[in-house]
Amino acid sequence: MKMAYSNVKITLEIGHEASVRNKRTPEGFTHDWEVFVRGVDNADIHNFIDKVVFHLHETFPKPKRILKEPPYVVKESGYAGFTLPIEVYLKNNNEPRKIR
Repeated sequence: MKMAYSNVKITLEIGHEASVRNKRTPEGFTHDWEVFVRGVDNADIHNFIDKVVFHLHETFPKPKRILKEPPYVVKESGYAGFTLPIEVYLKNNNEPRKIR
């Protein structure tokens, strides 16, 4: 029995954008922001992605955001910077492969 193996190379763009709000929210938020995982030049990547997990700061409601369908984007408002780990689970024949 012959086994066929194929390699697929996908390039992900992971980033964020932020803008200053015209008026501070009642919570004191000064910025609107979004963080994203997408294909370069908006290439379709959903056939390769099982899910994307965004780990927001613990002060956000539901700080662990799990997205199983595109767009893989989280939009929020805030007032300070923080580290935001992202886990991308790639589809695999066995268990999804995690990239952090």
